[in-house]
Amino acid sequence: MQCSHSAVEMLRDRLWSAEQTRRVIRLPDDDFVVPHEVAAYAVQDAVFELRASPLLGFKLGGTVRPLPGEDRRSYGTLSMWHCTGQDGGSVDVGRFTQPCVEPEIALRLGRELAGEGHDRASVAAHLDAVLPALEIADTRYAAFPASLLDNIADNSSSGAVVFGEPVAWRSGRDLRAETVRFLVDGRCAGEGCGADVMGDPLAALGWLAGRLAQNGRVLPAGAIVITGGITPSSVASSGRVYRAEFSSIGHVELRFS
Repeated sequence: MQCSHSAVEMLRDRLWSAEQTRRVIRLPDDDFVVPHEVAAYAVQDAVFELRASPLLGFKLGGTVRPLPGEDRRSYGTLSMWHCTGQDGGSVDVGRFTQPCVEPEIALRLGRELAGEGHDRASVAAHLDAVLPALEIADTRYAAFPASLLDNIADNSSSGAVVFGEPVAWRSGRDLRAETVRFLVDGRCAGEGCGADVMGDPLAALGWLAGRLAQNGRVLPAGAIVITGGITPSSVASSGRVYRAEFSSIGHVELRFS
């Protein structure tokens, strides 16, 4: 099934307008149905161009605890606009449409990672640092969860991300054993570990490199990738404090105002 340039532009404009006005669009959409991944990523790329902000990196979705036989893996493209606030700082909840928060392991590339077929060792050789992260996921759709293709078009439900201090990558670090406690107003809202992310966050990064290669893209040096929410997310509310405490890579915290 083909997807016309005008159809991509139409959904781009609707998603962009929804983001700017904080008004959701409905699903299913009788005016436009995303027919395939090529079209979905074309819409995502078109919205990224409208944002006119330098590349920060990528976010992964569908990497954590998938159901048997289900594959909802996808990626979103993050710009510097998505990097909002500082660790321990305040974030304006009014910037988002339907935000929720989840802790993630972030990986920073020291050199370009390209192509398919990477294993854990080849991915590790390209890393520069690991960072604790809190993703603010968001959706421009009235109903969630959306279909995989609709979600890809919506940049894999991207909102923003807050990072803690980077920890230099060292040979032999095993993020599969990295644990996290997710706290909301000081109370534990969830726990998990790196192995929940496709068995290993490095495997998730290898998958992304291969998927980008299919679109003729690479992971550039300096890019940061958030690898997937390790615990269930928590709805964002003004005045609440969200904190992720990792076992060896530090912590990160944000407050919504």
